[in-house]
Amino acid sequence: MRVNPVANGNVIAVNSDANRDWASQNDDALALAVKAGERSAYDELVRRHQARVFAVAYRFASNREEALDIAQEALFKAYRKIHSWEPRSGFVPWLMRLTTNQAIDHLRRNKRRKTVQLTDEYSGDSTGVPLERQRPQPEAAARAQEIDGHVQRALGVLSDAQRQVFVLRHYEGLQLAEIAEALGCSVGSVKVHLFRAVRKLRRELEDIERF
Repeated sequence: MRVNPVANGNVIAVNSDANRDWASQNDDALALAVKAGERSAYDELVRRHQARVFAVAYRFASNREEALDIAQEALFKAYRKIHSWEPRSGFVPWLMRLTTNQAIDHLRRNKRRKTVQLTDEYSGDSTGVPLERQRPQPEAAARAQEIDGHVQRALGVLSDAQRQVFVLRHYEGLQLAEIAEALGCSVGSVKVHLFRAVRKLRRELEDIERF
């Protein structure tokens, strides 16, 4: 998958500089380069993180097309708002916060929730990259579909803050301190939101023994 940062039909002009070895730089160094006006550094950041951004968007939207829209807008905003990023805050947590906020804004605007099969789109790969469709056994596929439907509906009962924290912790694997930094709150607040999210999900999913 290749997600181009697009907004209102305009693709960001990302320059390719053959004299720069951006692939050897870490994320924060690339972000600093983008702040300094090096557009080609942003191309490397997109290459590294577009799949992860899409995966987070998908967890919120539960719809491939909507997730693509969210991912594109989030990547565009990351470029446009890079001046607001500070080195003391890691680039990835900042990007994840921006993506989750974009997803929530998108869902609020559309005022709808859809449940789709996740098993066909993902095989559990930690990077969140959409993989080739698999062909599970009929019984397993039916069970997976049932579970996925329950999970997506259950995520819908969480508050925005609870869903943000849960997705960043359990799907993106961020540490509590990283989530707190990304969301601009205390670790204590993150723990409270996570505890309440898990409690709600357990209650919603107890019939399928998911938790």
